[in-house]
This record gives sequence, C-alpha cells and structure tokens, in this order.
Amino acid sequence: MVDPIELNDALERLHAYLDGQDIAGAIDYLRTLHPADSAELLAELEPEQQGAIVERLHATELADVFEQLDEEDMAGVAQHLDVGMLADVLDEMEPDMAADLLGELEPDQAAEVLEQMEEPSDVAALMTYPPDTAGGIMTAAPSSLRRFWTVSESIRFLRKHYAEEEDFYTLYVLDRHARLIGLVDLKALILAEPEQTIEEIMDRSVISVRAAADQEEVAQLLQRYDLVSLPVVDEEERLIGIVMIDDVVDVIEEEATEDIYRLAQMSSDSEIYSPIPEAVRNRLPWLVVNLGTAFLASSVVAMFESTIASAAVLAAFMPIVAGQGGNAGTQTMTIMVRSLALKEIEPRDTLWALWHEARVGIINGISVGILVALIAGFWQHNPYLGLVIGLAMVGNLIVAAIAGVLMPMMLKALRIDPALASSIFVTTFTDICGFLLFLGLATYFLRFLI
Repeated sequence: MVDPIELNDALERLHAYLDGQDIAGAIDYLRTLHPADSAELLAELEPEQQGAIVERLHATELADVFEQLDEEDMAGVAQHLDVGMLADVLDEMEPDMAADLLGELEPDQAAEVLEQMEEPSDVAALMTYPPDTAGGIMTAAPSSLRRFWTVSESIRFLRKHYAEEEDFYTLYVLDRHARLIGLVDLKALILAEPEQTIEEIMDRSVISVRAAADQEEVAQLLQRYDLVSLPVVDEEERLIGIVMIDDVVDVIEEEATEDIYRLAQMSSDSEIYSPIPEAVRNRLPWLVVNLGTAFLASSVVAMFESTIASAAVLAAFMPIVAGQGGNAGTQTMTIMVRSLALKEIEPRDTLWALWHEARVGIINGISVGILVALIAGFWQHNPYLGLVIGLAMVGNLIVAAIAGVLMPMMLKALRIDPALASSIFVTTFTDICGFLLFLGLATYFLRFLI
C-alpha cells in the first residue's frame, strides 16, 4: 500500500539525499512512492538534480513518472535522456501521452525519436491531430469485437488481446469495414450465456465523437452521459481511438483555468512564477484597453462637472453606484459565460435569459436601492440625496442585468470568446449608465441637494 505524501516533507527528505550526494538513496526513496508523487517531486528539482536521477531509472519507471507530468515538465525531463532511452520510455507509455511529449520536442528531435521506437505507428497517427481536439487527446483504438462472435469466443479473444490492459469496462463492436456499430458492457458479457452472440447482447445506442471535436466538447459528453470512455470516429464512422475519463481530467482543469484567466483578460499561459517580461506581455495590453474604457467613463463624469462642483457630496457616492453596477453585471455575466461554455444555453435563448435576469435585476435593484437610499439620507440628513442614489441604483442594477446577458450573447454570435472580452464591455456599460443615471438625477434635483 502506498500512502499519500506531504509534499514539503517529501521534498525536504529528497533534498537531504541529494545534498549528501546519495543519488541511490534518492532513487530508492522515489521508488517507494506513487508515480504521481514521484513526478511532482521530480518537477520541483533543479535540472542537474533531475538529470542525475532520471539517468539511473529504468524505462518502465520513467514511463510511469512521465505519464503523471504535464507536457512542459515532460519535455524538460526528457532533455536529460539520449534518443535511444527516450524512445524506450515512449514505447512503454500510453500512445496519447507519448504523442503529447513528442509534440513538445523540436520537430527534428521528435522525428529522430520516432525512428528509434519499436512501435511508433500508434503514436505517429495521434500526432496528426491538433492537441486540443478529441483526436489529440485520444489513445489508440482497442481490439474490438465482431457481432457474429459468440460470448465464449469473445472471452477467449479478451484473454488474448487484453492481457496487459489495466482497466477496461466497455468493449466496442465493429463491422467488417471497421465502423462502430455497438458496444458491450463487460458485466453484460460475463453474465450472458456462452452460446449467445455479441449482436444479441450489444447496445446499438453508441455515443461517439468525431476526431476534430474540441476537447471541451469531449469532456462535456463524458460528464453529461456519465461515461468512463468515449469512442472517437472518423467521417465514415470508423473507430480510430477512445478517450478515457482520466484523459479529460486535465482538460477540465485546463479549460476552467483558461476561462478564469480570460475573465480577467489574462493569457491562459500565465503563472505566478512566469518570467517578468512574459507576465508583463500577457497583462499589459488588456490594462491599456481597460484604461481606454475608463477614460470613456470619466468623460461622462466630466459632462456633469458643474453639478459635482455645486454638490461635492455626490463624489462620495459615485463609486458606490458604479461599483454595485459592476458587481451585479459581473454576476450575471459569469453565469452567462459558464452556461454558454457548458452549452446550457444558446444565442437563441437570449430573450428568455433577458426576461429572467431583468426580473432578478429589478428585485435586487429595488432592495439595494432602498437600503442605500436610507443610508445616504440618514448619513447626509438629506432625503433627496437618498432618493437620487436609490433611483440610480435601481436603474443601474437593471442595466447591469441586461448588459450581463447581452454582451456574452453578442460576442458568442460574433464568434468571439465571451470569457475573453465580456467583462470589459459589461463594466464599461454599467459605469457609463450608472454615472449618467446618478449625475443626471442629481442635476435634476440639484436645488434640493445644495
């Protein structure tokens, strides 16, 4: 049994071996750990320390570790291996993971490694697909059944061809043209009578995906239909590979991270320890765009300069109106972006979404408007000031709800990622409308505010 580790303690122990030049001890310690833990520790080491360790590990051990690393870390560790050893490691890895690693190498180096592999065909085939598609994350198609086989024949086939498979739960059935026509659950195969044919027990309702489908769509299908694996087919419905549930765990994390970063107008490659020039390059352009929209909102405020000069107290409440509008718009926008990403709604649902969010905006606006009106009125001893900011708050929260729906929908219709640009437009819209409502009402009631 392998116990979970505390990363900091394990890393400290590993460094103790390495600082004492006890490479053999460090390797023996790593061998006691789960490959996922060994991979995490290896990724934390300096390059020369990584090299000292990986040069002494067997190909099968390295394959287990490599499969737990992300592509960038795999490529970094792979640089410590010669071409022959790297080819041996890739032969031991799952084809999809091997293809991911080769995709991180220079083309000439990848071609050289492929030439020295014993079984390069499956890996080479996977490398023809873009990395963020079903074809790019799938593994090679497994040996499949034929519909006219009996259950007893099929079980003998499994014993021969699945002897080295770690996990398999679903078996696919192909016709003579290699087209996918059904699937058989392993439990159903075991419980069936030996003389029954596969055609009698197979399920013809097969959910599959095309190789060109986006990896996010693959993850959604696996989640929606509670699948362990998803077959990948070509244009003629021929089975060319499968995507296992563990293949999309990283995809789900990657897509979620990408959407979070895009909501903040940041590159999906951003990391806390990114090089300073790279971090600036990823963030500065969007800050400049935000600066432009901020000047646009400021120009609205400048239109009411005389009103603010006459009632300076208005300046204290302007951030409240803009801030609450921005917060409300972000709430609606976030829900919309998530729903669009998960395909829970489509642009054709815009009117329904507007009606729903407008009602939410009205209720929230009235509630917050009454509250802020009471606070402002008692604080400044002026009920008209409370009335102005209360009405402005109601109006801006309704505007925020509408903008939070319309902006993502419009961007989606224009084939622009809603997660990337929605927040800029929503906050700009709520700031401008909030200032117009608040300062416009203040100008109308100015004689009561002085």
